[in-house]
Amino acid sequence: MEITAPRQQNWTSVQKIAFRFFCCFFLLYIFPFPLDSFPFIYEITSVSKKISEWYTAPFQAYTNMWHAIIPWIAKNILAFKKPITVFTNGSGDTTYDYVLLLTHCCLALLACTTWSLLDRKRKSYSRAYYWLRVIVRYYLGTVMLGYGFAKVFHLQMPFPYLSQLVQPFGDKSPMGLAWSFFGYSKGYSAFTGWSEVIGGILLFFRRTTLLGSVVVTLVMLNVAVINYCFDVPVKLYSSMLFIMAVFLAAPDIKRLLHVFVYHKPVLPALFPTMLSSKKMRVARIIFKFLFIASILYSNISGSLSAKKQYGDERKLPPLYGIYNSEFTVRNNDTLLPLITDSTQWRQLVIQREGYAQVKMMNDSLKRYEFKVNDTTKTIIAVLGSDTSRLSFKTDSSLLSIWGRMGKDSVYMRMHRYDIQKFRLVNRGFNWINEYPYNR
Repeated sequence: MEITAPRQQNWTSVQKIAFRFFCCFFLLYIFPFPLDSFPFIYEITSVSKKISEWYTAPFQAYTNMWHAIIPWIAKNILAFKKPITVFTNGSGDTTYDYVLLLTHCCLALLACTTWSLLDRKRKSYSRAYYWLRVIVRYYLGTVMLGYGFAKVFHLQMPFPYLSQLVQPFGDKSPMGLAWSFFGYSKGYSAFTGWSEVIGGILLFFRRTTLLGSVVVTLVMLNVAVINYCFDVPVKLYSSMLFIMAVFLAAPDIKRLLHVFVYHKPVLPALFPTMLSSKKMRVARIIFKFLFIASILYSNISGSLSAKKQYGDERKLPPLYGIYNSEFTVRNNDTLLPLITDSTQWRQLVIQREGYAQVKMMNDSLKRYEFKVNDTTKTIIAVLGSDTSRLSFKTDSSLLSIWGRMGKDSVYMRMHRYDIQKFRLVNRGFNWINEYPYNR
């Protein structure tokens, strides 16, 4: 049932104070959204580097402002002994992020207190609450689609890389274990991804917001628990997304309890709109369509492009594979395979263009810049300030590498390991298991 304006009811003091705090906090937390998310804005601004820089400059300035303020707060107010020099990166649980969240909470509390003193006679905030829900709905829906499609296209948690297949199980970090577990199965990755995508899409429509918020609440509860239990550094952000989903579902919790717990009838929900004129309602529909189309297009097209760059459809580099050393000759002397030798290669793993991982005889790891020219059969291997120019030859599963490394002449013969021999690669799915295959 849709009405043109929300019913005006007197709010309790607790409701008004809670609204003021969450309104200030959510707007602080998600800013610069929605200003940075106009439909197709990145496709439009990407036509010119200058236009793109002009558009993103204010948002970068906003970020830089916090990069200046938060370290100052940490040093002068919180009395941190060490300065904050690491900002949000692949980790969203940096010291900077914790202090930023604390700052947002304090600012929201201050704004809430001031607002309460200046506007204590207001009976309700129905109109402001309506628009706050719209902003939170669209923000949460946008985030869910971003994370969801990354899983649907098997990008966020890909199948374990070659270096992970040869990594001892006990050397894995908790996060690495979780990533390998989820990345193994495309099907499960797609399932979790579609759960996020469907929940996100439902949030864009008032009539399905309750269903979407319940779906996202359950999904984000699972994600947050994984992040906490496997030390994934997105604990703060996943918790905030969970809180936003609960915020959207909260007004209907009593109705849900009546239906699912008490088995009592409930009245039809009301779906108020603040847009009374026909032109504004048409404009809302057009904007909604463009916004959703923009989010879907950018995520799907970006994911398809990413699959070809670094996903399942990426072009494999020359010499892609795992190579185990058969013997090494240095300065015309064949080296003994001593497990204490930190200079002799034991295993070579090539999985990314321009890079290689080398395990030495003593099990230490070295990561090289590794440029392979398949035409000239040459390799440029860079480790720190040392550059080695090598030649190579392949013969079936054999790889021979020779040249100079530092002051030494070297010749290495290596054997390519058949990746299909890994149980994780060859086991696959089986409808029938006469006995548990738990290895």
